[in-house]
Formats: sequence, structure tokens, C-alpha cells
Amino acid sequence: MFDMIPFVNSHPYASGSNWDPFQEFFGTVAHAAATDIRETDKAFTIETELPGYDKSELSVSMKEGVLTVRAEHQTNEQSDDGYIRRERTNSTVERRFEVSGVDAGAITAEYVNGVLKLTLPKLPEVIPQQHQIEIQ
Repeated sequence: MFDMIPFVNSHPYASGSNWDPFQEFFGTVAHAAATDIRETDKAFTIETELPGYDKSELSVSMKEGVLTVRAEHQTNEQSDDGYIRRERTNSTVERRFEVSGVDAGAITAEYVNGVLKLTLPKLPEVIPQQHQIEIQ
């Protein structure tokens, strides 16, 4: 019911990527955000570590049963400002989760101390009703 779709980002070992070992050694390599998923009787809870991002740099969306968590940090790369080495530049993290049986309109999110916490309330279980049909 709740499966992870592999993360989508510029990870150097992702199939079809243009992996550059020089860029990996000297540049920034995107990574998947560590995520914990819990289930209770009433809801799923997703906690994703996204340290260093501002709340305005986060986005959470739901489309066709897929929940997407994305964090993107952009810096001004035009400025040298005397840097000898600059590792903290642009970074993007994206995780996707296939979710079914949740109330998409009631999902809540909070971002505290670098951890994004999503609560996905479950839809009530539908019990099929049986109707007796009179034979004439």
C-alpha cells in the first residue's frame, strides 16, 4: 500500500546519468534524503531529513497517487568573493512515494529543525454492502 519509488535526482550512479568522476570529487553530488515512514491505525507519518534548507525551498505535492517531496537550494554562482573552494552551492533533493488509501486533501506538513514531517490520514475502509434483490 505504501511503496517507495526510487528517488529522482542527479545521483552519479543512477542509470542513464552522465557521471563525471571529476565533478563527483570536486563538485556537489545530490543525495537522497533519509526518510522514516510509520503507520498507525489512522495515518501514515513520513519524516524526511532536509537539514540546511529554508522552508521556502521545500515543496510537497501529490499527483495521481504519488507524493513528491522536493528541496532545492540555489546560490549566486556568479560571485567569487575570494573562495578557494566552494562546496555549498546549488543542491536538489527529491523523493517520491506511491501512496494509496490516504486522504490527499487532509495531508499536513511541518518543518522543524531540518526535519520535514508529513501526516497522511488514511481513508476509512470501505466495506461493501450487500443488497437483497427481490425475485418476482
